[in-house]
Amino acid sequence: MENHLNKRCIVVMWSEEKQAFVSYTLDVSKVLAVTSRLFLLELPVADYKNVFDDEFARRFGGATLNLLALSNPDLKPFIKITEAED
Repeated sequence: MENHLNKRCIVVMWSEEKQAFVSYTLDVSKVLAVTSRLFLLELPVADYKNVFDDEFARRFGGATLNLLALSNPDLKPFIKITEAED
């Protein structure tokens, strides 16, 4: 895998026409330039006992899918996630 000197972000979108997730890697500076005025959600590792574990990944992935489905209603029928018992 190629090493990048610039920090990169991953942008994931749902493509209705392809019925598929599409992801892009972008320079962090470019993403920050267009997101500076948008809703910010931070998940500090310290809030999760300094570990992003399997349960974090499951919940993060589920939340991400549900957020994408809010503006892409055709995605919702494909999401079959069992909520965790707390």
